[in-house]
Amino acid sequence: MAMPELLGVSPLAPPPVRRYRTRVGGFCVVLAGLALMEVSVTHAVKAAGYVADRGTVTVAHCRIHPARGRRNEESVCDGVYRPADGGAARDDAEIDGWYVPGEQVTVYREASEYFLLSMRAFWGWMILFFLGMLGAAHGMVTIVVGFRRTTIAQFTAAREMVGCSLMAEPVKWLRRVGGVGALLCLLLALVSP
Repeated sequence: MAMPELLGVSPLAPPPVRRYRTRVGGFCVVLAGLALMEVSVTHAVKAAGYVADRGTVTVAHCRIHPARGRRNEESVCDGVYRPADGGAARDDAEIDGWYVPGEQVTVYREASEYFLLSMRAFWGWMILFFLGMLGAAHGMVTIVVGFRRTTIAQFTAAREMVGCSLMAEPVKWLRRVGGVGALLCLLLALVSP
């Protein structure tokens, strides 16, 4: 006697029918991964110091307030921004972080916001770059497979389908480079000053 409610979880069950909307969703995931890669590389280059408006913020005072949606606290510090090229000082600088009054923090100015210049910030943005690479690989698999994978048998079938397609090599290398790169950047972010 067949039990239709168990047919979807049986290892002998055929994979679900490929769906158009699932493939469009996979394409959107690929685009989101590529957009994350572009944004993170742009900010990583700036965090490494390749910007026009470099300077220092001398911290005057800090405010501590509760973070939104979390139990932790945030610190926002105000101070005076002095450009490295000797331009006019601005007293409207506001940066996030835990700093001591009088401390000088190296930043860059973009529009009316100030961002930290450090190797730790660079590695943090590079982690997002490699996570975007992993997201693009996941979206490529979804495009090829065309269905949502929920069981081990479906994951096995999806792996075989991707292995037989032209996407096998790009997906394999995106996953390898993305995973190793994200872990390496995480390690470097933890040890960077």
